[in-house]
Amino acid sequence: MRVLFVISLFILGVFQHTFWFGPNGYFALRQHTQEIQLQLGFNRSLLERNRELRQEIAELRANRERIEEIARHDLGMVGEGEVFYLVVPPRSEH
Repeated sequence: MRVLFVISLFILGVFQHTFWFGPNGYFALRQHTQEIQLQLGFNRSLLERNRELRQEIAELRANRERIEEIARHDLGMVGEGEVFYLVVPPRSEH
């Protein structure tokens, strides 16, 4: 009878170890839950960024002047018949 009790305790201990520390155990589940929450937050930020980009694309398709404004500001575009002047600040003497 005592041997059966010891074997039962051993089997119970193995099951408990697997439940808590196994690859699909409690602590692994908590870790995966945290990783999922982080990934969901990252996905939400990407969805928001995609929404903003779609809105910007729609704005650029609808407004040709906005495209020209961006080209002038970011790329230094000079239109046909325009003259470009570069004003350089004076050097300070130190």
